[in-house]
Formats: sequence, C-alpha cells, structure tokens
Amino acid sequence: MCVVGGYMKKILRIIFGFVGFVYLVAAVFAIVCLIKKNDYGYPQFNNKTLIIIDEDNDYYKSGDLVIIEKPSNDDVKINDGVFFYDTEFKKNTLNVGTIIAKEKVNENETTFQVQGHKFSSEYLVGKIDGSMKYSTIGKILGTLTSKWGFFFIIIIPFFIMFMVEIIAIYSEIRYGNKKKI
Repeated sequence: MCVVGGYMKKILRIIFGFVGFVYLVAAVFAIVCLIKKNDYGYPQFNNKTLIIIDEDNDYYKSGDLVIIEKPSNDDVKINDGVFFYDTEFKKNTLNVGTIIAKEKVNENETTFQVQGHKFSSEYLVGKIDGSMKYSTIGKILGTLTSKWGFFFIIIIPFFIMFMVEIIAIYSEIRYGNKKKI
C-alpha cells in the first residue's frame, strides 16, 4: 500500500509541476503583452502585432488571435486586404479593408486608400494574406490581459502563493521542525 502512495505522490508532483509551469509561462506572456503595447493598445514585437478579433468579419471570427507582420510599402498592392489604424476623429480603432489606391509620397512614405479612408503607411499594420491565425486563443489572451482577468487570474494567485510561503517561513522560524503547514 505504501508503494502505491509513493507513486501517486510522484505523479501528483509531476502534474502540479506541469500545471504550474504552464501557468507561469502564461503569466509571463500576459505580462510581456501588457508591457509591449503600442500607442494603439495592441501588443507589438518589432514589426509583428498581436490582434485579438472582437467581432466576426469576412476574414476572421470573434476570439481569433491574429499575428500580423508589417510589410514594406512596396509589398502592398492594389486589392490586397489590410489591417490599418483609423485615427479619424481622434478614435484609434483597428479596421480591415481592401486597398483601392496607392500613392508613393517619398522613399519612406506611401499613402493608401481603402473604401472611404485614406491613410499613411505609418498606420498600416499588415496584410491579411501574410497573417497567422490561431482560433480561440485570442479569447484566452484577451482575458489574461484584461484589467479584471489579470487581477483575478495572475495577481491574486501569486499573492496567495506569496502569503503561504511567508506563513511557512514564519512557522519554520517560530516552531522549528515540530510543525508543518
């Protein structure tokens, strides 16, 4: 009977270790995504932007995580589907559209036109064709990086683990090896 209990403890320790590792990786990734947000509120790593789709459209479903790489201005052609930041009326929103006109202003600047919007290449996020989509992962990342999700899923559990360790240290100092928590 004792041998089975020993195996069970090892199995549980492995399971808890794996779950703890996954939790730690998710927490670190959520923190990095919160730190690396660009001026428009989306996590950006060099020229790649992470976008969580809020509502269904022609290309994606709600909850999809889309990783978009910003192309060079010359790589964007007429009739390409693109993501772009719409800054009209001081509202920073992310839109999807199809390029209908393109005008090269200088070597580094190009102006694009999408149905009803004209925008600078500075506001171009990337092409739809070159994007990578991960279904439903966006909902998980959106929850982890939301104000309340981060608080309840990341901060509170870490605080509880910290308090348990403080109590264990206090108990060890006060009672020695006589009492374990």
